[in-house]
Amino acid sequence: MRGLGAMIDASLRRLARRRWLSAAVATGALVVAVVAGLAAGGATATERDDLRAGVAGLLLLGGLIVALGLGAAALNRDAERGYLGLLAATGVGRPRVVLESLAGRLVALAAVLAVWAVAAQIASLALGLGFDGPLLVHTFAMAELLALGLLAAAAASAVVGQVASFITGAAVAVIAQAVVNLKAAADDGVIGTAEGPIRAFYAVLPRAITSPMISDLQARDVAGVAAPQIDINGNIVIVPPSGLASVLVTLVWLGIFALLAVAGFRRRTL
Repeated sequence: MRGLGAMIDASLRRLARRRWLSAAVATGALVVAVVAGLAAGGATATERDDLRAGVAGLLLLGGLIVALGLGAAALNRDAERGYLGLLAATGVGRPRVVLESLAGRLVALAAVLAVWAVAAQIASLALGLGFDGPLLVHTFAMAELLALGLLAAAAASAVVGQVASFITGAAVAVIAQAVVNLKAAADDGVIGTAEGPIRAFYAVLPRAITSPMISDLQARDVAGVAAPQIDINGNIVIVPPSGLASVLVTLVWLGIFALLAVAGFRRRTL
């Protein structure tokens, strides 16, 4: 029986052969270069804001596409092709098969984000802005949300096809951001009678992680597509940076979706 490390390595090797994933890495690095080029020439503060907003947009939109693409094909694709059935026939338990697939895809997502993060820091240095610590922290914050979408899509992929799994993962990511936005609105007192249910949902549902950098950009309305200002009946709501509790709640949900993937795959016919 192969060790889990060897199985993860095999999963990564298969993912490395996916042309779309390599294209995503290269496209993201190119986007960072374009953003840096467009930001160059302005005041230092403007350059920094433009670079951060552009990279944050890449992490949100591009990152979600990569994460959901990885998660949506985590189990159904190989199961349909017989690969997972072959593994199970060799004596590898189904939970271990699921963990191999999930771990490999999470590592692949981390590798993509690492390349983009390095490209962003090189761009910051090239603009004369130095190492951008807040942008790196934001990358880690986004990594948790993207992992959430990936694992939600992967859990769905144990029982349904790739399109439905992609949609499921996207819905979970949207809900995680929505509960954070609505909680901020409730704290500002602009929700009214819905405040109670919103706080209840916030307590139990997964949460998107808001970094200090993106909260600051949103407050000044320079975050672009990554975090536009929230206007509720003429009241501007700013989402504050997340605390440790939100990070831990969402980590628990990562584990829940991994367990759901295992449970769903146990019932799948190979």
